[in-house]
Amino acid sequence: MPLYASLLLICVMVLTGSLISNRSEIIPERSRFVTFPAAIAEWHGRSSQLESQVENGLALEDYVLSDYSKPDGKAVNLYVAYYASQRTGESPHSPLVCIPGGGWQITRFERLDSGISPPLNRAIIERNGSKQLVYYWYEERGRSIANEYWSKWYLLSDALTKNRSDGALIRLITAISPGELERDADNRLRAFMQDLLPRLSQYLPSEVATSSPGSNVGMRKL
Repeated sequence: MPLYASLLLICVMVLTGSLISNRSEIIPERSRFVTFPAAIAEWHGRSSQLESQVENGLALEDYVLSDYSKPDGKAVNLYVAYYASQRTGESPHSPLVCIPGGGWQITRFERLDSGISPPLNRAIIERNGSKQLVYYWYEERGRSIANEYWSKWYLLSDALTKNRSDGALIRLITAISPGELERDADNRLRAFMQDLLPRLSQYLPSEVATSSPGSNVGMRKL
């Protein structure tokens, strides 16, 4: 089924490309991550940067990469990759590919998309005796999406109906220490998410962005 879904999406993308090739794309105004707060509630962050070759390979518009922790707690690594336009293959790289590429083994994976907000993907990863918990999902023009196939479908739909293709990947990671329960790591990521999500709205444009007269929304030729 995933293979057939992927082939279908490729076909739809090829057909859609011809339909939107002469359209102007809306690029919504947003705050850049250089202004993202170093302190979120009781969490204090220490920012870092991607290696230049990695950043160039990702072809992203903007990103934040930072370790947040409380004075008495363990760290949560935050990574948000933002793309103002997801055309010609410029889109977030799936953690399902990047995690094994970094030498980690995904020992458990589940999609949590029913009855929770935001829907997300949860993975346990291991390397050389170390264990980590990973959450990730996509923010696509006001939608929170866990399923990568649905993310691509909405990308094509919104490119046609809204002239927009901006979107972002949000990924959270925390270490599971020896003797610590997975539940403890889940509680840590959940607590951080509760403080994080209200801060992200000005950095990730919502579904309501338009190109109406007088708005601060840019246009780019597709």
